[in-house]
Amino acid sequence: MRKFFIAIGFVVLCLVCVTETGAKQRTSKSVRQQQRLTEQKIKQTDSRIKENARQLKSKLNDLNRLQAESQSINAAIAGIQSSIDSLAAVEQAARDSVETLDRKLADLQKAYAAILRDSRHSRMAMSNLAFIFSSKSFAQAFRRANALKQFSRWRERKVGQINSVKASLDERRRYIDTLMTQNRQLVASMSARHAELGKRAAETDKIVTSLKGKESDLRKMLREQQRQATALDRELDKIIKEEQRKALIEEQKRKQREEEQRRAEEQRKAEERRKAEEQKKADAAGKPSADATKTTPAKPTQPTPKPAPQPKAEERKASPSPVNSSDFAANKGRLRYPVNPHNIVRRFGRQQHPVHKQVMTDNAGIDMETSSGATVMSVFDGEVSAIFCPDGYNNVVLVRHGQYLTVYANLGTLAVRTGDKVKAGQSLGTVYVDQSDNGRSILHFEIRNAVNAKSVTKENPEVWLR
Repeated sequence: MRKFFIAIGFVVLCLVCVTETGAKQRTSKSVRQQQRLTEQKIKQTDSRIKENARQLKSKLNDLNRLQAESQSINAAIAGIQSSIDSLAAVEQAARDSVETLDRKLADLQKAYAAILRDSRHSRMAMSNLAFIFSSKSFAQAFRRANALKQFSRWRERKVGQINSVKASLDERRRYIDTLMTQNRQLVASMSARHAELGKRAAETDKIVTSLKGKESDLRKMLREQQRQATALDRELDKIIKEEQRKALIEEQKRKQREEEQRRAEEQRKAEERRKAEEQKKADAAGKPSADATKTTPAKPTQPTPKPAPQPKAEERKASPSPVNSSDFAANKGRLRYPVNPHNIVRRFGRQQHPVHKQVMTDNAGIDMETSSGATVMSVFDGEVSAIFCPDGYNNVVLVRHGQYLTVYANLGTLAVRTGDKVKAGQSLGTVYVDQSDNGRSILHFEIRNAVNAKSVTKENPEVWLR
């Protein structure tokens, strides 16, 4: 009986185990299916987020470019309008001159007519020849002939001068009218372009507005861009400070070597003076000096200590006062742009965000949109100080020009290595081509003045470039 209950219990236990095993199998299967579905949803959501971010980034770049082009066109229109105003003033002055000369000509003609009338009346309508021959003497006839001749010349000269000036002013007025017509055509063309850009900007604003519902995405992208810019700034400061630290150490070593050399030289001179004093005393006492009584051959004069070895070229290049420092500063306003063609889409300093008007962004340099994969050129002679790859900027090349440094960020390919000497206009690489943004290429460029480790200032590149 006992064995029977044991057997029944065993069977029941087996059934329970089989049931639990089946339940566990079904539960694991459903969990795996749920995991796969969740992973698919996560991938789809991630893809949508990335696509939205890509579209948003592309549209914001379009908006930046359109705004930059609009600023350039507005500046060009303002310049043309200024030229038109200047030409209008010149034209008005020319018109005034013509009117003045016309009045003078009328006055001269009136005076001339009056003189003729008076002359004919006094001569009783005699001809010039009769007027001359009616003279009472040869001298009077000569004076009359000379007066008529001078009057005729004076009249011809004055009329000729006035006609010449009038013709010149008429020609100048026609030329100004031509320029005015051309400028009006240019203004019309620029206005049309500006209207076209305004239309495109409005279309872009519509897209951006449609994405404004995702304020969190916009702010997240802005925070990420600011984070990347801050990280680049910190990395550049770190590199510059490290260079300055090495330069300071090298300068201290150089001064130490010079001090040791100076001390050795002073010691040698002091020893020579001591020996000279001993010799002088010995000569005064009438007996040889202690050195002269020695039977051993005299030792040769102590050789002058060799100067400390000069630092190698690799060590000298970190010197805080390079020869190119003044040359770079002297070329302010004449440096060529690092890429061509170029269109500045983000300027230096604090700027208002194109979407979040209440948000201000800070740019340590300028961003230039150029042709896809354009060549990046060094703006001045220098040395490649560092190459690194921060997040969001691909490859960054840092070139030192004495106490000044230029920064070329967002390079796709490199043509130089750290330590290379470069010339103005030499290729540093090519701008990164963003395939996710319709092949757009944007170069970030900075100029920094590193006087010392505690004084590094960011310069506005537009002031240095031409």
